[in-house]
Amino acid sequence: MSSRESRTSVRRAALLTVTAMTAVAGLAACGTQRPGAQPSQNTAAVSSSPPASPHAEPDRGDSAPHNAENNIGRAPRDMTPADEAAAQEKAKKVEPVLEKLRKQGRISPDDVRPALAALGFRAADMRVQDPWSRWNVDHSEKVPGTMYGIWVGKTACISGMVGEDRVWTEVTGPYPETACITPPVAH
Repeated sequence: MSSRESRTSVRRAALLTVTAMTAVAGLAACGTQRPGAQPSQNTAAVSSSPPASPHAEPDRGDSAPHNAENNIGRAPRDMTPADEAAAQEKAKKVEPVLEKLRKQGRISPDDVRPALAALGFRAADMRVQDPWSRWNVDHSEKVPGTMYGIWVGKTACISGMVGEDRVWTEVTGPYPETACITPPVAH
C-alpha cells in the first residue's frame, strides 16, 4: 500500500469516526431540554406531534399506554343522593334473596329474574343475563351464573352477579354503554 493510499484510508476512518460521534452526541441530547427552557428553532420545526389525549395518564405506572381511555366506559355516572339512598335500601333486600338461590345451586338467569321480580322490580327496569366471559372477546364462552342490573330512580343502579361461590351486589350510577350491568374488562 502506498503512502497516498494509507493517508486516504486514515482520512476516511477519521471522517467515519467524526460522523459517528456527531450522530451519537445528537441522539444523547434528545429529551434533555430543561422544563421551562425555550425550544431551539430546530425543535420547533420538528415538534408537530398531535396534542395528548384528554384521557392520557401522566404517570401510568405499569398500565397500558391507553388504559384510562380504554376503560372510560367502566366509569359509572353520578347518582343523585335520593336515588343512591333508595338503591342502597333496595340492595339490602336483593343480596340475601340471591344468596339463598346460590346456596341452592340456582344461579342461572332463569332463576334470578323471577326472584328479582318477586322483590317488586319491574321487568323494564331489570337486565338479567349470562356473565361476560373475561377472556373471550366475543363472549361466546359460557360462564356459570348471572349478571344483573336494576334501575332505581333515574340515576342509580343495583348491579351485581350470582356465581357458584359468591354473590356480589353494589350500588353505582349507570355505565355509559351498558347501563346498570357492569361492563366487561376492556382490552
